[in-house]
Amino acid sequence: MTLPPPGPAGDPVADLSALLGQLAGDPSDPAPQAATLAATLAAEPAEAEPVYRNVEAFVGDYLAHVVERRLASGPTPGVNWCSRWWAHPEAISRLYALWRAWETLRVSDPQTGMSIWWRDHLDPHLTALAAEYGPFNRCGPDKHVEPKPLPVEPAPPEVLAQLPDASVS
Repeated sequence: MTLPPPGPAGDPVADLSALLGQLAGDPSDPAPQAATLAATLAAEPAEAEPVYRNVEAFVGDYLAHVVERRLASGPTPGVNWCSRWWAHPEAISRLYALWRAWETLRVSDPQTGMSIWWRDHLDPHLTALAAEYGPFNRCGPDKHVEPKPLPVEPAPPEVLAQLPDASVS
């Protein structure tokens, strides 16, 4: 590439403008602009199709096969897991988030995305799901206990009025 001739009286703005014009092509000629736009669009990857069609397929066809943990059963220590995971609202939310993170990281970071997914996503979520006080704490491989929501009392209007989004109803 050759540098453009210096602008009037060595004007740095004119010099930079000329250089940018040379790099981009003549702005008055639409053909190079269209070609540049087409090349840019062609270089951008299309939205990748998910490997798993939904969270149920992800849990049943992937997660259940790659996570190897001893399951708690009676006096045997291990991970609390519920085969009716979908009956626990927290589990659905966490497993859905795991599925979406897995689908995103496999495409956005094919080199280290899966390691990041295990470390930053699966390990903390699985720990929370299977924890002593987690949603699966009363369940077992062959036993499901219906979840109980946390007790909630309505917030007083004067408390809600102090929040930044108080005008939103």
